[in-house]
Amino acid sequence: MGKRYALDEPIAGKRIQPSGEEEEMSKAAVGIAVVALLLAAGAFTLTVLIWAMPSLIIDRYDLKHKGDANQGGSQGQGQTPGAVSTTPPQTQLTVKPTQGPEVIAEIQQKPQIYIFGYDGDWRPQQYVNAEGRLAGISIEVMTEVCRMKNKTCHHTLSHQPKEIWDTQAKNGQGIQNGWYHAGVGLFRTADRINVFKFLGEYLTPSMAFFYGMKNNATNVTNTTPGPPSSSSIIGFHELYYTDQSCLVRNGVTMARDIHRITNDFEVLKDLLASGTIDYIFAPDNTFPAGGDIVKISPGYDCTLGNGGIMMRHDMNLQWVEEGMAELISSQKYRDICNSATVNHDAAATCLP
Repeated sequence: MGKRYALDEPIAGKRIQPSGEEEEMSKAAVGIAVVALLLAAGAFTLTVLIWAMPSLIIDRYDLKHKGDANQGGSQGQGQTPGAVSTTPPQTQLTVKPTQGPEVIAEIQQKPQIYIFGYDGDWRPQQYVNAEGRLAGISIEVMTEVCRMKNKTCHHTLSHQPKEIWDTQAKNGQGIQNGWYHAGVGLFRTADRINVFKFLGEYLTPSMAFFYGMKNNATNVTNTTPGPPSSSSIIGFHELYYTDQSCLVRNGVTMARDIHRITNDFEVLKDLLASGTIDYIFAPDNTFPAGGDIVKISPGYDCTLGNGGIMMRHDMNLQWVEEGMAELISSQKYRDICNSATVNHDAAATCLP
């Protein structure tokens, strides 16, 4: 076997040099070794920190979602104004023992905001006043309940009443989707209790009547004043409990596909005056006595109980029920109701 030479030993007067490829491989191996050493050192340091100070590791994702579930969510981004999370609000916050105390305190101190939706066409209960602001005894009652229970509440006018209750769809998109925690000033009906729950009663329902123009009020039927004929065109307010379902339950026969449904009694009055519709079906005292629009007997019972707030079945607003009971037993409730005629130009339908 021939003689072995060291890498740098001269052979026949020449020195052996490593190839460029071998040199690059050698540098790469050194670099990998350095990176591995740094990673090992970092892992060791992190392990020591976790062992020494476990409070540094906070499951913030879990904290966020538990906070949302217990607090009822925050106002959604990009939703309809007044939109809120659909997660039911609760009164307590559950957290892990490993969560930092400063994070827990921040969530606990953040106030829950409750958003209540109102229709603006029902004086004196709730309406838009001359200044363009939401007014009425419903706002006064709910403001007082929120104050008594130390809750932060926003009272929001719904310019689209179908958001609260859609007579034709038999649902309320704003309540169902969580834009409002609840709708205020609504009565129990057969259609509504199939979808939502009610609590916080503070209003008594009125009987419902047909209204017609004075010059044809005696022609409601071929004999005596009463329900319209099956061919009569009837106008309904889409948020009210005086809907087509009420007439069906009371045995009134009518052609459903020819009626007019709007969200404004002034529009219905214009339609009645022009002869576009024959009658308006609405609660008692909707139109003042002595005018061109007259009330036609008999009356119809459209509700299944008193009026209050309406919400999804999974929404926890028991504090409203408790606060309303306290308010109704107080002189403050009587003062709100008794001053309705002076403050809102109409008598309120309060509980006796």
